[in-house]
Amino acid sequence: MRSVTREEMERIISYTHRTLEIPEPILVENAAIGLLQHIDLSKRHSFAVFCGPGNNGADGLALARQLLIRGKRVGIYLVGEKQEPSEAWLMNRRAVGHLTDDIHRVETLGDLEDMLDDLHRYNTVVDALFGTGLNRELKGIFPIVIDNINQSRIFTLSVDMPSGLDATTGQPYGAFIEAGKIVTLGLMKTGLEHNRLIDCPVKVSEIGLPLQAIRRVLG
Repeated sequence: MRSVTREEMERIISYTHRTLEIPEPILVENAAIGLLQHIDLSKRHSFAVFCGPGNNGADGLALARQLLIRGKRVGIYLVGEKQEPSEAWLMNRRAVGHLTDDIHRVETLGDLEDMLDDLHRYNTVVDALFGTGLNRELKGIFPIVIDNINQSRIFTLSVDMPSGLDATTGQPYGAFIEAGKIVTLGLMKTGLEHNRLIDCPVKVSEIGLPLQAIRRVLG
């Protein structure tokens, strides 16, 4: 299967949801379960999971829930101003709230200082800030959070895309996550192929995209 651009992936997802009526929470759950297959749980026991306000953040929250029910130590950091989150984001936010109190909002520089004090507790960072949909320069707290994750030198797993990179071109929107491993969801993205900014393994994880949707968009 060939790699896809941001626009192609968005069309595949849209066809899956709107025409084939497979709801977003199902794909998010599939993504979380698939991500687990790419984490060595025998070595990685503590996770700082950074979630953005969009679909990538929903994937991160679902993964955090899966890690929590397996007894892992998980701190969840919800980055950015509150927006109108998706159904999958809200479902998983409520679920993790029943499993842990270690959930923090990172919206101000004061929040950022608290986050930095906490980071030493973890041996793994999960980057679920932005995925394929990112198409604009990063502003506000996001570039600062990304720079501090990079400076921490903690092993970082990026979900779908390293936050800050364009899924089509691979070019950065300012700061971007320097991942130790990338697990892209559903299909390989063109921006991950032959990208000189990426110096880590890139894996594709199944999320249950129907072949009908893929063929409809890609032919």
